[in-house]
Amino acid sequence: MKKKVKKKPAKPIKDSDLILDIQDYLKQKNERNYLLFVLGVSTGYRAGDLVKLRVRDVREALENGYFEILEEKKAHSKNVRKENLKPRIVKVIDNLSMILKRYIQGKRDYEYIFKSRKGYNQHITVSRVSVILSEAGEEFGLTNITAHSLRKTYAYRIYVESDYNILLVKEMLGHSSIEITKRYLGLDREEYDKYSDILNKIIRT
Repeated sequence: MKKKVKKKPAKPIKDSDLILDIQDYLKQKNERNYLLFVLGVSTGYRAGDLVKLRVRDVREALENGYFEILEEKKAHSKNVRKENLKPRIVKVIDNLSMILKRYIQGKRDYEYIFKSRKGYNQHITVSRVSVILSEAGEEFGLTNITAHSLRKTYAYRIYVESDYNILLVKEMLGHSSIEITKRYLGLDREEYDKYSDILNKIIRT
């Protein structure tokens, strides 16, 4: 029987200059893909929730100053009672607001924000998002950049900018425990690797 190859987890884009470079790259190639990247790294919503956004959802978020999305993963969780479900609320930051206002000009409320070219008013798939991001990552020598890298990049930037406040990241991602957030950010692995590398001092080559 053929052994199943374990997929490597998506990586966040940790370098802030690279985040800006990828934006420039995507903006030159395709405005839709540029917005997808910007929206993902500034809200931390999963790609599966972002691709379903319609123009009316964006107009409402701009009016309220916040996105309020009941995340699909949470909605299908067996551990959460449906009556206890609440949308994850994320602020529409100023720069994102300007980009969204410009993007939806002249578009109809029922249109998907991230339209597919495959058919009338269909949205792109998460797998397509991964292809877009993987290609952008390759342009800058990055590996394991997929649709989930958007959310992980958001989480990592909040973690760094909050002076490594993991509790804050946990709350902003809507995780149920700090252990999940630590695994999500790969913090344990980074720590293990750091101390493993110290052993180079006792190895003669």
